Amino acid sequence: MTQTNLFDWENDVAHQISVLVVDDKPQNLLAMRALLADSGLQVLTAESGPAALELLLVHDVMLALLDVQMPGMDGFTLAELMRGAERTRHVPIIFLTAGSQEAQRSFAGYEAGAVDFIYKPVDAHVLRSKVAVFADLHRQRQLLAERIVEQERLARVNALMLGALSHDIRSPLSVLMLNAELLIRQTEAPSLQKAGLRMKTAATLLGRQVDHLGSLARRPCELLQVQARRGDLATLAAQRLDVEANQAVLWAPPAFDRIGDTSGDFDLELMAQAIDQLLMQAATHAGDCAIRIQVDGGAQRSLMLRISFDTVLDAEAAIHLFGGQEPVSGMASAQVGPGLHEPERVARAHGGSLIGVSRARQGTMFELLLPRLQSER
Repeated sequence: MTQTNLFDWENDVAHQISVLVVDDKPQNLLAMRALLADSGLQVLTAESGPAALELLLVHDVMLALLDVQMPGMDGFTLAELMRGAERTRHVPIIFLTAGSQEAQRSFAGYEAGAVDFIYKPVDAHVLRSKVAVFADLHRQRQLLAERIVEQERLARVNALMLGALSHDIRSPLSVLMLNAELLIRQTEAPSLQKAGLRMKTAATLLGRQVDHLGSLARRPCELLQVQARRGDLATLAAQRLDVEANQAVLWAPPAFDRIGDTSGDFDLELMAQAIDQLLMQAATHAGDCAIRIQVDGGAQRSLMLRISFDTVLDAEAAIHLFGGQEPVSGMASAQVGPGLHEPERVARAHGGSLIGVSRARQGTMFELLLPRLQSER
């Protein structure tokens, strides 16, 4: 065998699926090897519980076939030890027994961690069929694990790319907004002032969309379980304004605006909690300024909840709500701080995002974006 072929053979063995057979009688081990010879599996054999434990320290096995009646450490004891170790906790176990099929013995085996029993003399067809099922399940788990790793890698790459792109877009947007502001202030022609206002509004909207992209790019952690059903976001927001606890913290009823079709799929309970928390933060930081609520269903595939007020946050409050350092003029940040952590979790659990901004001449705004249909996440 050439050196190259030797390396290939070693790699094949390393990736081969292994099954462990434990029996104190050598002739039984020889018979099991013969029965599984054509299965394509690597058959590991041990004549005792301690020998099996040594093999399990160096081999990953997809299935263990354990004889029940062995001197010293019997199959039940070996199974309990396997269940107690992190490395072998999830290895499926089939007990081999020549004893009677009485319920008490089977119950003891299942308590020890068995997934099945095979009674001796072993039926070759039954054995091969059961082993083939577990081998197929093992391959599917391996394939799923590989796909998850690849998806996580792609998610990290996409997050980095989106972060870089959003940074690159913010810079020219800031220049565009600055020039729009100069155009508004320095020209006396009404048509040019209107053009400047349109440019500024469009740049502001585009900046918020970039912020949502940056928020969506971040990988979710500790996501909530969403029980989505059809509902109306504007109706829910209006209902939350009538709740006594929310009325107690709001010094005046907020201005409420509904745009377009505000129906969609979301978890009513979680979304109610998010709205309550956003209202609490708005009431805490708005001071004497009026609070405005807008539910925008004008987009075909998304819903938007905006809560805004004219107060500009001080540095400490801005860091609490938006995280990071004291914000500077320019585009909003996609980050949120501890003050908005819970409503952001709700948004991200739905496949959406939450952003916020507070700056001079524009005040403070929280904007929660949701996909209209959970099936389109």
